[in-house]
Amino acid sequence: MQIKRLSPADCEELYHTALPRDFPAAECKPFAEIRRLLEAGVYEPLLLTDDAGARLAYAWQVVLPGQRTALLDYFAVRCDLRGSGVGTAALQLLRDYYALRVQDLLLECEHPAEAPDPAVARRRIGFYLRAGARATALESRVFGSRYAVLSLPCGGTAPDAVLCKELRALYKVMVPEPYCRGRVIFYGG
Repeated sequence: MQIKRLSPADCEELYHTALPRDFPAAECKPFAEIRRLLEAGVYEPLLLTDDAGARLAYAWQVVLPGQRTALLDYFAVRCDLRGSGVGTAALQLLRDYYALRVQDLLLECEHPAEAPDPAVARRRIGFYLRAGARATALESRVFGSRYAVLSLPCGGTAPDAVLCKELRALYKVMVPEPYCRGRVIFYGG
């Protein structure tokens, strides 16, 4: 498996073709916001491919210079490969890829208590935990949707209070004032 950084054009194409299939509409931010983050140099859309270059998965992160954590904004495995081990291998490759730059890759997963399909939300969290993530005491509520926050250690791990502080910093860049006020809330940190 290989990692390829996507160009803005390739990112936009994948946004229109794959994201609507892989994520609920409420979780798909407008591409204009992704473009803004790309132009700011803090968004890293990665494609995970096989040796022939075929797409296996994609992982888009928000990475701030000098910060010890990054946020896995979108992660999806190609539909026909789910359950085959590709997702676990992709996450391990991401851990290795980011190990020299960050210590934790944060994940936000739909909270089962409020997810449209609680069983799917529990399976998703279970997948991340089996792949090496750890549950934190943190939760977020972003534009009305509730998320459990997990941490995938890349080179260490920090206490939840530190992770919460860094997640807040990531969101200040992702959702600038005044839009985040009252719409992006963190609990447990």
